[in-house]
Amino acid sequence: MNKPSSIDWSQLWYPGRKTPFTREELAVAGRDAPSPTLVAVAAVNLAAIAFVVLLLSPPAQTARLTGMLVGLAVTGFAIAARLWVNPWRRPLLRSMLGIALTMVAMGWLLRWRVPEQDERQALALVLGICGAMVPLLLWFLAAWRAHQIEARLREHAERARAIEMARRLAAAQVEPHFLFNTLASVQHWVQTKDDRAAPLLAALTGYLRATLPLFDRPLLAAGRELEAVRRYLEVMQARLGERLTWRIEVDPAAAPALLPPGLLLTLVENAIEHGIEPQLRGGCVNVSGRVAGGVVHFVVSDDGAGLPAGLAEGTGLAGIRERLALAAGSAAGLTLAVPPEGGCRAEIHLPFRTETAA
Repeated sequence: MNKPSSIDWSQLWYPGRKTPFTREELAVAGRDAPSPTLVAVAAVNLAAIAFVVLLLSPPAQTARLTGMLVGLAVTGFAIAARLWVNPWRRPLLRSMLGIALTMVAMGWLLRWRVPEQDERQALALVLGICGAMVPLLLWFLAAWRAHQIEARLREHAERARAIEMARRLAAAQVEPHFLFNTLASVQHWVQTKDDRAAPLLAALTGYLRATLPLFDRPLLAAGRELEAVRRYLEVMQARLGERLTWRIEVDPAAAPALLPPGLLLTLVENAIEHGIEPQLRGGCVNVSGRVAGGVVHFVVSDDGAGLPAGLAEGTGLAGIRERLALAAGSAAGLTLAVPPEGGCRAEIHLPFRTETAA
């Protein structure tokens, strides 16, 4: 473990952040406003300081000190608002120094306006309390707020790393069950000289060619993923034959929409695996997409066996929700429903963005 070569004496004044947060960092973790509880706590503390000050002040100087306290409270809240937005060392130290100098200047001026020695001593004590307590409250606020933002940034970074790892794992492997079954079908049909072998192999090759580049980036146009979805459905139709029918009806305006890769493909895979394959008669898978009010909606529905118990909390759908949240926060989401006619309906929505807008 490396030891510091020298003592950072500036940490004695404020062992906190030395540089301001960037706009990107504040956009991720610093947009919230102070909670009502925090505002109430600050008001109670300032009221307690004001009560002590007025209790210790000479009766003849109460009105004058009341005006000073109001001005100090307004100044303190203004400084606190600035530190809340971006808490770091320089504005805090400047504010603390400014308050201390203001208290000294007030004490010097009041010395000439207050002739009585006892009153001057009482006023000096009062100003000393104000000059110590208000900067101390600002010090704690800046330290706590900086710690809060840094903790949120660490949490966001951990989530981003976890999702990036999941994305890379998804890019490094194709679903083994699907791939092995498809290759087994190709092998069997080749051995039996079945005419379906060549179309299935061509469909599988097209699927792999369309799928492997999907995960090169965190966001891609929906049109590119829809091509992979189309290839996947062609493979499954070659395997399932008449048991599977499918339609892709996506508004051309929705094709450029950016979304995390693999979302639509995962939903279609779930529809085939849990909806179509379990029933002998098979079924139909529909993929649709549209843009409305600045939001893009994609729906994957089937008329298969319905929503299996526990699927809504499964790893695949949980991953979709995590990636949507990372991409667009609370403005994006995934909903599952069972239509009256049966089957399952999955819908994802997120703000409409394109390569040009991004």
